[in-house]
Amino acid sequence: MLVLIPKPLVLIEIMNKMDECSLDGVQLLKIIARKNEDEEAAGRAFRLFVEVFESKINKQVDIIANKNGYDEKVAFEAIQCAFNKVWLYPTFDMSKSHCKNEEKAIVVWLIRIAVSQMYQFAMHGVCAQIKSDEDLSVIENAEDFVDSFHLSYLTPEQKIQYVSCMEKKISALDEKHRIIYLTYKAYQTSGKKLPRKLLEKLRKRLDVTQTTIRVYKKEACETLNDLNLLKA
Repeated sequence: MLVLIPKPLVLIEIMNKMDECSLDGVQLLKIIARKNEDEEAAGRAFRLFVEVFESKINKQVDIIANKNGYDEKVAFEAIQCAFNKVWLYPTFDMSKSHCKNEEKAIVVWLIRIAVSQMYQFAMHGVCAQIKSDEDLSVIENAEDFVDSFHLSYLTPEQKIQYVSCMEKKISALDEKHRIIYLTYKAYQTSGKKLPRKLLEKLRKRLDVTQTTIRVYKKEACETLNDLNLLKA
């Protein structure tokens, strides 16, 4: 059932009127796309969208993963990343689909996203870019570092072990060196600088210049013998 949005109503009022019987995927995506205007309503729309469509793509993504030799962890991560991409880029276009049914078209669209994320995760251990530059956060500690990689398949026990290992590794660094090292370690890729917005956040958080950040990064990498990050 298609739910038309009366313009005078704010998004949150529309969301309050929605129930499972009146959910329409295209309409939810339109609300998500307006998150800058009403983030609360967009968040509710996104949760509903995931609730409705996650179960519709799970089996197919699992089958595709199995056919390509990937385990269920990769399939699970691909699905989570696919929905993260939807939150950032709700760009579904019915006119580009070969399906006549909107729900089926959205399912096909989501599966394609999940498969691309699957290959990315399988090759690199992390998903393709799932945060906009403005959404990237300064990494303060080992737990933030682990969370930045979106390793949602880790059990609580595995996450604790991962965090513990990272804490031991960075224990030789003071606060500023640690924050700079972890932020670069989380986001920098070879040949690419950190986004400008993130560097601004880092300078403001530590009250230092960009030159100081570069020096501290070098010192931290040398202290931890992280040659890969030093050369990145």
